[in-house]
Amino acid sequence: IITFGQVETRSDAMAASFSSLGIEAGDRVAVVLPPCSEFVVALFAAAKLGAVVVPLNPHLTKPELRYMLRHSEAVLAVTVEEYLGADFISLFDELLPQLPELQYVVTVGEQDLWYDDQIFQFEDLLSSGAGRDYPLLGVDPQEDTFAILYTAGTMGKPKGVELSHANLLEVAAQTAKALGLGPEDRIIGVTGFFHVFGLGMGIVAPILSGSTLILQTGFGAAETLALVQRHRATVHYGVPTLFSTGLSEQEEASLDLSSLRLALAAGGPASDELRRAVEKTFCEDFRVAYSLTEAASVVSITRPEDTPEKRHHTVGRPLPGVEVKVLDNQGQALPTESVGEIALRGFGVMGRYYRQPQETRKVLTEDGFLLTGDLGMVDEEGYLHLVGRR
Repeated sequence: IITFGQVETRSDAMAASFSSLGIEAGDRVAVVLPPCSEFVVALFAAAKLGAVVVPLNPHLTKPELRYMLRHSEAVLAVTVEEYLGADFISLFDELLPQLPELQYVVTVGEQDLWYDDQIFQFEDLLSSGAGRDYPLLGVDPQEDTFAILYTAGTMGKPKGVELSHANLLEVAAQTAKALGLGPEDRIIGVTGFFHVFGLGMGIVAPILSGSTLILQTGFGAAETLALVQRHRATVHYGVPTLFSTGLSEQEEASLDLSSLRLALAAGGPASDELRRAVEKTFCEDFRVAYSLTEAASVVSITRPEDTPEKRHHTVGRPLPGVEVKVLDNQGQALPTESVGEIALRGFGVMGRYYRQPQETRKVLTEDGFLLTGDLGMVDEEGYLHLVGRR
């Protein structure tokens, strides 16, 4: 268990240690960790200094990791010593000479290792930074970058999505409000912090709402449902496939899921059949969200007051302050009930793709709309229907 107060105290200490290493505003700090409290501490330590967080998936291949560390120009990386049989200390030992920008590696683990002037242990930096001051800088929440998140991308190299403090805070706050998150809630289903939903809805939303996040490192539905029963989770996040396999698991295990008040699916289409099955087996309130990295996570979401038809056949209405329109192949707005490319504008839309101006120009229009590449339509009542990819 780690409290909000402990996150604050530890991130202050880590910020002081980062500062003593020369980390300052605008520097990129990569975090290559599974879901753990150290990830959250490192995230806020970097943010306190005005540094930019680069969350990276510990399951990346070595070439992928090298590319993202080089492209982001990360000067410090926080990583795990060992994960799922992989030796990350040896991996970074090989990467350091290949990445001239990368000056320091901070390792999370319990091995008794020999460290040098480039490699430090996380706990040692917490101890040395405790009670020490660091420079407090004014951050412009609208303009200053909070994180660079890499998209897998179906074509070409991964793109680094630049999100500001305001991007993530506003979207997380609006989504938490739509879900009615509060201090009595315990959230399950976040299996990674390296993607925008894990960062926004996994870390930022619980902090804004005072909710508890149950950490898990496994991806399986069996582990998730066992944790629901063990910790009396009230909110279950997941991609549709997690809920689909969860239904099969529950049929065999018959776990006590009565604590759940809400399930939220994002990251893929949820069929009408799946929605009805989850409402019957898990909890009556099953929501669906449309989420994009370039929009700081949730764009639209179904709500309790929606009719069954809207809850089962749409991805809900956009969050307040998000404007959605549907465009034809020439980029012209189509009338209501027409199918075309979804474009959106609002507080969550990214500033740019980091160091990729040409790619940025392809998706951001002059009037600030993001071209999503997704096909859909908006009906007469303002509900968004997803159809597929352009």
